[in-house]
Amino acid sequence: MKDYENVTVKELVDELTSLGVSFNKKSRKAELIELLLAETKGKAAPGEDTAETETKPAEGESTEAKSAAAKKSTKKAKTQKEGSVYPGYAIVRTGGKQYQVSAGSLVRVEKITGNVGDTVELTDVLAVIDGDNARIGQPTVEGAVVSATIVEQDKAKKVLVFKKKRRKGYRVKRGHRQMFTALKIANITV
Repeated sequence: MKDYENVTVKELVDELTSLGVSFNKKSRKAELIELLLAETKGKAAPGEDTAETETKPAEGESTEAKSAAAKKSTKKAKTQKEGSVYPGYAIVRTGGKQYQVSAGSLVRVEKITGNVGDTVELTDVLAVIDGDNARIGQPTVEGAVVSATIVEQDKAKKVLVFKKKRRKGYRVKRGHRQMFTALKIANITV
């Protein structure tokens, strides 16, 4: 396993995009590391892909054979990524907030009851967009469902609340950790 603590944010972003994971561009380094670890858990390390080693030609082969092998490996990677992924995205409302989700993305939402590994269906879909086709609900799209799997149940980082009134001796310091649920979006059905 690679040590992601010593890697720059740009390298983390590059690795997540190469894996096909969609994420918030304003995420902190710790959140990017969590996403990367969740995505690579159970998979081989990025440098240990067995499909690539099978398609690599020997050193003595011509450049045509090398380019053919490279095309095969990229073709396999494209077909694996395009398998069951809905091409568009949806706007979902949960916990009083709205989120833009697409198939395969990881989203942190307000606390939803359930255990890690459970499947959740979000039926409060406000819009489904697929290229030029857009279905906007009034208020929700009829029959649209977003299926997701619970990846994590945890608390966010602590937020400190400090109140003070000058010259009155009033000082209050409180901390709060908001509960959240991390969801991996499986698919969007309309």
